[in-house]
Amino acid sequence: MQSSAILQRFQAAASRFPDRVAVIGTEYSITYSELERRVASVARRITQRVPGPTVALLYSNTPEFAALFLGAVWAGKTVAVLPTLAPPQLLKLMCMETGVDLVITGEAFVPHMVAMGMRCWIGDASAEFGPSQVPQQKRSGEAAVLLYTSGTTGRPKAVALSEENILANIDGLKQATGYDDSQVMLAVLPLFHAYGLTVSTLLPLTTGAAVVVPEKFIPRQILQLIEKHRVSCLIAVPGQYRVLIKDPTQIDASSFWLCIAGAERLPERVAQDFQERFGYPLVQGYGTTELSPVVAFSPPNDNAPGSVGRPLPNIEVTIRGENDETLPTGEIGEVCVAGPSVMLGYLGDAEATARKIRNGILHTSDKGYLDKDGFLFLVGRADDLVKVSGEKVYPSEVENALETIDGVDEAAVIAYPDEKHGSRLHAFVQLHPGVTLTDSALRASCRELLESYKIPRSISFVPQMPRTITGKTDKRALASTAG
Repeated sequence: MQSSAILQRFQAAASRFPDRVAVIGTEYSITYSELERRVASVARRITQRVPGPTVALLYSNTPEFAALFLGAVWAGKTVAVLPTLAPPQLLKLMCMETGVDLVITGEAFVPHMVAMGMRCWIGDASAEFGPSQVPQQKRSGEAAVLLYTSGTTGRPKAVALSEENILANIDGLKQATGYDDSQVMLAVLPLFHAYGLTVSTLLPLTTGAAVVVPEKFIPRQILQLIEKHRVSCLIAVPGQYRVLIKDPTQIDASSFWLCIAGAERLPERVAQDFQERFGYPLVQGYGTTELSPVVAFSPPNDNAPGSVGRPLPNIEVTIRGENDETLPTGEIGEVCVAGPSVMLGYLGDAEATARKIRNGILHTSDKGYLDKDGFLFLVGRADDLVKVSGEKVYPSEVENALETIDGVDEAAVIAYPDEKHGSRLHAFVQLHPGVTLTDSALRASCRELLESYKIPRSISFVPQMPRTITGKTDKRALASTAG
């Protein structure tokens, strides 16, 4: 039986700061004492409705999300946090494989749930009961949370995380950043995202800090919230930073203390444009759902260009070769991680878990190297490496080059089989609005930036890059459009 360490930390924060604002919505705010009452009330309702050990949470970004999630934890449930952007049939499959008894959801999702035969409850996060009126239930299993991977290399997998996994990641972040109860977090990532749950939500609420939760990502409104609430911390994907940079709304962003781009590669131009626009550095971080999720990040005053930063102080990162040997500084290999934030495993898939975690070390499938100062550099996914005319190419290098060309907003490069050269590179390019470029002009610019074998043999222009359920560039969708 597992008692909740996450709840203990949240309640300690509520005890220290009962009248401090915990969650800030578009129209109202919730203090820590009010949030604790809401959490207890949600727990009471879930306990009455759900006899089994697991409950699903399918909920858009709202101030109520935190109360519903923590309430399920209070009720002793393992919480399967479902991606709101997943299609209905995939959601049904996720519900079936996680064995949920009930889906806690919002009104917009009820028709889909009913059509699929799933039992659902429109989450009621009103404060009806006090904490002393609702006994905390102990969880029957070790897994506290089930989160889904982005599905960039196949169907999304359910990652089982313990409370110890999540809290270890929070502790590592605090040690690395100095994050404390004075911070104001802005939660713009989907809260079903590992970064959205651990970093944007649980980090502040187990510390005594505030979190601003806008219900929609409307650039002008996001910028206004930053100024209004003196936001200090912002964690987002590069695509979100792109649109914030472009929005003309003028704000005072002097409250910024830590702005991190995660989930995928941060283009150098986006980082430069952010600093020019807001007068504060945008740094890169690195993580994966299987690691709860943060592995490394670059603080503004201690970073190396092109690096994703140093690993968190409570985990160990090694670079390993094909025979699982540890490689020396500067040599490219697979990024491997050991420590308390390594997941329990993939739900119901012992074989995939055993491939991923060997001798307690998680193999990320990302390729990279460590420099002499301990900074981690990524060069691509292990399965991204291709050979063109016998030469090794990582598509990310080609994407970086394309995105330095004037007029190019974003690029994604995919390799297709080629009888003569082994592989041929095809680039998908999204241009800045109003810009017109030809593929021959882009290829000519590439000749000044890349070796000849790295230049894409063909280029497609797209109006908008497709995204996965977690906001990453969906290369599988792109690959299906050209051959």
